[in-house]
Amino acid sequence: IELMIVVINSRLNMPIEPGQEFLNDFQSLSLKLFRQLCSTKTISTRCVFQSKTGSAYEFIDQGSVCILARASIETFLTLHWLFNGDMELSKFRHCVWQYAGLQDRVEHTATTTEGRMKQASAREQQAELLSFIQSSIHFKKYSTKEQAQLLKGNWRVSWSWGEEAVRAGFHRKYFDNVYGYLCGYSHSSYISAMQIGQAQNLPTQRRMSEAGLQISVHVMAHFIHLYVATFPPAADLFRKSESKSIANIWHFKVNDMNHLFGEKN
Repeated sequence: IELMIVVINSRLNMPIEPGQEFLNDFQSLSLKLFRQLCSTKTISTRCVFQSKTGSAYEFIDQGSVCILARASIETFLTLHWLFNGDMELSKFRHCVWQYAGLQDRVEHTATTTEGRMKQASAREQQAELLSFIQSSIHFKKYSTKEQAQLLKGNWRVSWSWGEEAVRAGFHRKYFDNVYGYLCGYSHSSYISAMQIGQAQNLPTQRRMSEAGLQISVHVMAHFIHLYVATFPPAADLFRKSESKSIANIWHFKVNDMNHLFGEKN
């Protein structure tokens, strides 16, 4: 986490080149991921609820650890999809992502004057984005059906979390196993309820939360390597960091995991 702080802060007060203002959202998503990972670590230690009756309820909420771990995966994969090294493609994808977010805003029913004003502003922003999106060579690479989906506000057209995870360096079977398990907690599956019911003491709850913690460290290592590959100032600090070796160990790739699934390199 300390290393993550160092690489993110490496861009503080750095000027943004004209036309690359969208890179500010790289920082916003990085901060979002940082907070999710810190929250995961915090709640994995212990929660205490002090009742007015005088009773204290102690527990480790492994369910919330898993839910946050899933959110961290999706935040990282969004970052990886948006900022992939090709500046023009990144700019296009950022516009699509932004357009979709504004679409969510305008589709909600505004109940206040302030809300209606924000919706009007969102529509204006969408109009500007739409012109850029439709004129882009990258937009023309989508099929007619996919283009219609993009303009409806579906930014994850023609790809899935699993496919992006593979492009980001994760082992597909590992990712599918992990992500499916975490989704079970997010969607309140039977297995998630059963496991929570069976974890009646702190040692068991701590052991159950370890999966989400390990996944989070794996995601953190991938993020750090993505960041240092994107911004040279972060790479300089990374090379000098005492935590570099730890980040490298947790940055395991497909070939490092093939043996777990009976596959050859």
